[in-house]
Amino acid sequence: MNQILQEWSASCVDNLLTQLNVVSLEGDRAYDYLLYAEDIPRRNDGRITNQILKHYQHIEAGGWWCSGIDILTGDEDLWGCFKPTQPRHSLKKGKVIKYEHPFKTSTSLFALRIPLHLWEKIAARYGKKVNPTDIDDTQPDLGFWRWFRNHPQIPLCITEGAKKAGALITAGYVAIALPGIHGGYRTPKNAQGVRIRKSRLIPQLVSLTESQRPVQIIFDQDYKPKTVQAVNSAIRQTGYLLTQQGCPVKVITWHASLGKGVDDFIAKQGQATFDQAYENALPLETWKAHSLNQLTHSPSIEVNSRYIGDIPIPSEAQLIGIKSPKGTGKTEFLAQIVAQAIANQQRVLVIGHRVQLVEALCQRFGLNYIREVRDDVSQGILGYGLCIDSLHPDSQAKFDAQQWQDGVVIIDEVEQVLWHGLNSDTCRDRRVAILKSFKTLIENVLGGEGEVYVADADLTDTSLDYLLNLAGVTLDPFVINNSWKPEAEAWQVYNYADNNPKRLVSDLEKYISQGGKPFVCLSAQKLKSQWGTCTLETYLKQQFPKSRILRIDSESLTETDHPAYKCIHRLDEVFKNYDVVLASPSIETGVSIDLKNHFTSVWAIAQGVQGENSVRQALGRIRDPIPRYIWAANYGFNRVGNGSTSIPSLVNSGQKLTQLNIRLLQQSDFSTLDDLDTSFQAESLLCWAKMAVRFNAGMMQYRESILAGLKREGHHVQDVIENQSKNKLATNPQEVLSNLISEVRDQNYRGECEAIASSNDISQDEYLLLKKQMVKTPTERRRQRKYELKQRYGLKVTPDLVSKDDNGWYGQLRLHYYLTVGRQHLAQRDARVAREMLNMGGGDLFLPDFNRSQIGTSVGILDILGIPVLLSDTGRELSKEDLDLQQMAKIAIANRPLIKSTTGIGIAKNSTPITVVRRFLDLLDYSIEYLRCGGNRQKRVRYYQVIEPQDQRWDIFNYWLALAGEPLAMGVEDSQVPQIPETKDHVQLCLDLA
Repeated sequence: MNQILQEWSASCVDNLLTQLNVVSLEGDRAYDYLLYAEDIPRRNDGRITNQILKHYQHIEAGGWWCSGIDILTGDEDLWGCFKPTQPRHSLKKGKVIKYEHPFKTSTSLFALRIPLHLWEKIAARYGKKVNPTDIDDTQPDLGFWRWFRNHPQIPLCITEGAKKAGALITAGYVAIALPGIHGGYRTPKNAQGVRIRKSRLIPQLVSLTESQRPVQIIFDQDYKPKTVQAVNSAIRQTGYLLTQQGCPVKVITWHASLGKGVDDFIAKQGQATFDQAYENALPLETWKAHSLNQLTHSPSIEVNSRYIGDIPIPSEAQLIGIKSPKGTGKTEFLAQIVAQAIANQQRVLVIGHRVQLVEALCQRFGLNYIREVRDDVSQGILGYGLCIDSLHPDSQAKFDAQQWQDGVVIIDEVEQVLWHGLNSDTCRDRRVAILKSFKTLIENVLGGEGEVYVADADLTDTSLDYLLNLAGVTLDPFVINNSWKPEAEAWQVYNYADNNPKRLVSDLEKYISQGGKPFVCLSAQKLKSQWGTCTLETYLKQQFPKSRILRIDSESLTETDHPAYKCIHRLDEVFKNYDVVLASPSIETGVSIDLKNHFTSVWAIAQGVQGENSVRQALGRIRDPIPRYIWAANYGFNRVGNGSTSIPSLVNSGQKLTQLNIRLLQQSDFSTLDDLDTSFQAESLLCWAKMAVRFNAGMMQYRESILAGLKREGHHVQDVIENQSKNKLATNPQEVLSNLISEVRDQNYRGECEAIASSNDISQDEYLLLKKQMVKTPTERRRQRKYELKQRYGLKVTPDLVSKDDNGWYGQLRLHYYLTVGRQHLAQRDARVAREMLNMGGGDLFLPDFNRSQIGTSVGILDILGIPVLLSDTGRELSKEDLDLQQMAKIAIANRPLIKSTTGIGIAKNSTPITVVRRFLDLLDYSIEYLRCGGNRQKRVRYYQVIEPQDQRWDIFNYWLALAGEPLAMGVEDSQVPQIPETKDHVQLCLDLA
């Protein structure tokens, strides 16, 4: 028994818990525990057949047996598991069978007997007590589990294997163990093994998860792709059945390097680390989204090398995926592939998502960018590179997918390229044409004699499966997986766990003053951003006039008189001349900065704009293993669709919205949509949904996702502790710095707004020519912007108008216009936009784009909620006691996903009526103001009033109405709100949806 105690103790299991549940079996005693079922084949004299006895002969060498209690009866559970000292080998499975379970007996679960001191420890964790009445002397083993069933608010942990349950119980958690990852449910099948009914939870698990008990699933973490795939499948199925039972389900994960099973994890990392993992458990749907970041396609070649090197690709391989960490030579490997293809007289197509990055790749591959090919057709003989935005026949590239049947297609940074093609604004107008060309391209290449090479440090099943689905062919991708992790070259990452980046910027300034040469990655470029490239460039130049500071962003790269102009091809050469480089996401992917011993550190401010993987990509542009300093927002503010991390929720809400938009258009006699096929490229919609939910999941835990990804890559992360000893009465240097930077930002932004407003006016012809220009000077950009603002609003362009437009005023006014005076033009507007999309898509629509283009549903929602009534009576006093506001809040809360999908507004479940009113008025640039407090001592009531903005919106509405051919009558006062036309059918459609 001592040996058994040592084994279980090594798994962090309490000794008394082990003694209550585990016994040592010697000789033939184990037969009684394993071979008791009535269905076991026997001889005429009742003895078990010799064949079965021989099969189990190895158990006579002894081992240990573990069983708990039968949850359903309260008796000792006959079922359990035996760990033989000399395990047998399974020829069929090709592995050692470590545990034996009773033969011909349905599996159960391990509900272990729990000693009183651990019972009290668990109770204390959840703020409960163990009363003498809870302890039943007649059934002492069942006492704990009866008490647990009477406290449905206490979570249940589900793991695999009795020792792991013991480790969790010892740590103070309630846990049961399954004999295998699929052991929590049964799937009825016929004699041929075909499923005949739906899967269902085993009765024991049902009894423990009644009353909507929270459940945490804690299965092993593994590296093996097939094992990961199997575990994910089991979590999805078990989790789904538990949610059907009404249980909120979470999944606890950690990196496999920290320990395979939860007992290993606790033993190696300590209980405090597990407690943190428990607190960070992901809701089931969020976990599903995160699992889409995995690569479970079996690797064809596994390497663990600093550089990929020269790997021979079989001639029959067509879809080749390369997963390898940043800076391990993926681009060099692809360059060899290109050289070989050209030698074989195969044309090569390089697809990317940023012009400068594709140009840089083409330069390294010895190919031309499409611009050069367009100017000289003969230069495209060997192939060329282009952005996915141009992958359609009507682009300047005039791309023809039929020409590439035997070609080689290369997509570096494939995860971001595909996401750009599926979701970016720059592809929106031509997305259907792009996706059609892309599908034809992949069909022809993979269905012909060509090859597709995709590479990414974060390559996932999502991208590979999408390409296979597009091709419509059955083939196994040839996957090269480089599992190398930096050790000598691992980064030391310093994390600023603050609410804002002030302390990081303060430390950055000190660092520069001490002679440091930082490369700084930033999320934003715009002048209005406090922590963007333009603002920090100006501030740092003021503080360090002698330092050489370079700004790299989409504007500086295309300004002919800027030192960063077209430097993407020669970054190493340019950067060596600068002490500080400030970079926007324009170079977050696709470039390698190999300059040695120049920069001394990398700094990053991640405000929650780009995806978490993009932040990690940006940190890795500098290849030197120098320290990294990062501040990341706790939560990102970008969301896709309704912000859901559930694929069904995201897709279903979109499809529901599509049907409503179509019905609204049909009301306007838009017959074009009567027979519209809404199933355009289901494979593209599914890939969009997968990438969208994992993007949303990353935004929900933004900082944690970034840091977890860095740890997975093998880097060392530690928090930068703030100095708490500073004099609280003294001036806070971080606040001083923040105020100075804000002043710089405001001054720069005012200057830019004034420059736009004072720019020379241009004609329509001049504007059209300017719009086509790829490279523009600041003066040309400002003139273009002024022209667009003048056409948009019909007003004199002032600095204030520029600022309002930057802050989303156009969208607010447009919604207000169609909600009120422009209502008669709403259906025609949506129909016109839909026709344009259909024309550009050749009769097809990509549903996410279509839904974003329509305004009718947003207007209908505001109608349902009664917003027009509030606008027409701005003198009214509002309070949470108003019945109409309570009804508004009730409708809004009940339709949160639809409202999020349509308007972008997130409504919390516990929102008050006043909060709901404020959120919807924000959509129109209206506000509410606190007036007074009324009521009595027992019940105080706060009163508010709607505040109408004093601006020129009614002049703008007049201008828009004139463009529509129906100007308002002259003499209408600005403060008057015209009557809203009757639109009962339109409102009723939206009510039907709600």
